[in-house]
Amino acid sequence: MKPMDLDLQFVAHALPAFLSEAREQIASIEQLLLQLEDAPDDRELLDALFRCAHTVKGSAGIFGLDAVVAFTHHVESLLDRLRAGALQLTPALDTLLLQCNDQIRALVDAAGQPASDGTVDTDGDAARAALVVRLQAAGAGGDAPAAPVPQDTAAPAATPDAASPWQIGADFGPETFRNGMDPLTILRYVAGLGRVHQVRCATGAVPALEDLDPECCRLGFRFLLDTGADAAAITAAFSFVQDDCQLSLQPPAPAAAPAATAAANTPAAAPSTDALPRLGELLVADGVATPDQVQTALQKQARQRGTGTPAPADDNRFIRVQADRLDAVINLLGELVIAGAGAQLLARQTKQRNLIEANTQIGRLIEEIRNGTLKLRMVPIGETFSRFRRVVRDTAADLGKDVALEITGADTELDKSVVERIADPLMHLVRNGLDHGLEPPAERLAAGKPAQGRLALSARHEGGGILIRIQDDGRGIVRQKVLARAWERGIVERGVTPPDDAILQLIFA
Repeated sequence: MKPMDLDLQFVAHALPAFLSEAREQIASIEQLLLQLEDAPDDRELLDALFRCAHTVKGSAGIFGLDAVVAFTHHVESLLDRLRAGALQLTPALDTLLLQCNDQIRALVDAAGQPASDGTVDTDGDAARAALVVRLQAAGAGGDAPAAPVPQDTAAPAATPDAASPWQIGADFGPETFRNGMDPLTILRYVAGLGRVHQVRCATGAVPALEDLDPECCRLGFRFLLDTGADAAAITAAFSFVQDDCQLSLQPPAPAAAPAATAAANTPAAAPSTDALPRLGELLVADGVATPDQVQTALQKQARQRGTGTPAPADDNRFIRVQADRLDAVINLLGELVIAGAGAQLLARQTKQRNLIEANTQIGRLIEEIRNGTLKLRMVPIGETFSRFRRVVRDTAADLGKDVALEITGADTELDKSVVERIADPLMHLVRNGLDHGLEPPAERLAAGKPAQGRLALSARHEGGGILIRIQDDGRGIVRQKVLARAWERGIVERGVTPPDDAILQLIFA
């Protein structure tokens, strides 16, 4: 599937949202990999890591970004083996996955750039090809996984099953079109898993022509799929319409045995593709999910369709808002505060009690709205701090140093614009601590210190402001070097030695 196959208007409107979400997923992959260095066997972290990679791959497939899909597929396959316990996450493997994540980021960024002039990124292609070889070698280093995983091929398509095809039924709900999804696009994506044939349209839900609503989806498909992919991989192709699609799968004849072992607990399925077993039953039978997990997913889907019980009060929900729109609202609120103060002054001049009280109440409401809106711009500093984990890890490795990064006060909130402005200065200070402050292990041991250095980032409220500290337990600032550089640049007259505090201030000059 190529981008030209998609509706151009859909791509123009939806691609920026994909790029934004993909970059967030890529950032999450990096942070999860860094967390897994301290807990390589943490199943929750491994599951979250796999979901992030799978989301990027699935989203890219919708937009026909084949390069992203193909490369991420190799990463996803290796992550699946880690989840299955067939491989152990080692520091070397973690480094490899971080490098792969950098390449995924580069591919996603390239997808957001204007059409190229025909030049080919041979360096990038060569780097990714080398990483694929390393991924395949790493995947071959473990025992066979306990659960089936997608085959490690050069593209997301799997080797067709020679025995018999999957029989698949997909009935799309009435809100599919309104939610911005195209069933034919999903079907083309499924074709990337193998060979789709004998497609027929299920017309049972289509009303009479005079009752047909063009915005209401009544499409359903029955088709055969020749593929070596498993149920989870096929289901993933429908992940973006899982709330608007009733999916049913009939596995190939050789794979029917696992389902048969669960016959005592699940209803028998007729061979007709119109009466296939439910997806939840199939996943439970194959050991992909537990009955509780299936039930939880069904309840969540029912809530989203408005047919289930309300979601718990603590169910977090987020809405993306463009920063310029939020700034426009804040500016209007500023004008409203000024207008409200003027109205309050005029009301007092009239000395009408009821009018004064009404304006006072309006003023309080405006103040609450202003304060609440300003909080929308507040973001935790921990998001910026977390970006430094990779910098500390890679820089320390390049310098031959052993450094532990400690972060405190990550939930301290600042205005988003402030966070963006201080990110680069903070990065400079962190690099200075790594390059010049912290010593190599041998030097630290000789000085009676632990071989591992410590770099600490902290933030807290203090005196109506936010105090951010970057500290290390290294050699400190060598005042003589700072003074010599100041003499060299003419900042201080040569031969003049200021007090120690003044010398330390020179680093900001």
